[in-house]
Amino acid sequence: MQNLYETILGDKNRIYYLTKFEQFDRLGSGLKASWNWPAFLCGGVWALYRKMFGWFFAFLGIIFLSNIFEKAGSPGLSAIVLFVPWIAFAIYADSLYHNNIKKKIAAAQLTVKDEPKLLEYLRYKGGVQTWVIWVFGGLPVIGILAAILIPMFARH
Repeated sequence: MQNLYETILGDKNRIYYLTKFEQFDRLGSGLKASWNWPAFLCGGVWALYRKMFGWFFAFLGIIFLSNIFEKAGSPGLSAIVLFVPWIAFAIYADSLYHNNIKKKIAAAQLTVKDEPKLLEYLRYKGGVQTWVIWVFGGLPVIGILAAILIPMFARH
């Protein structure tokens, strides 16, 4: 299983996740608590970066629901709806990622029987989406630049 994990993880933080996954495999099935700072700081964007699309869309839904409560005049409930799942996600992110990776490996093993082709397929399906860093890292920079430059040009 170790070589399959190595292949699907790619290079980004591979040692960290191999260590976590080995630990989780020894503990058996089910969610395991740990702490993932990138998942805490970036939330659903971290999930998108790690190709966990369902969790990314779950975050969008939570944000949407939180905004509904905010607009309805319940800022306290809005904060609870947003922050409780956010903290829970950071606590269980590594375990959720582990489960996601295991499902991808199991699905691939059902359809691809040839070992070299399996590894190639896992390499393709795994890894991270580096464009997420550029898009979600670049948006705040573009916003700041726009906030500075638009008023400068509007005066002339």
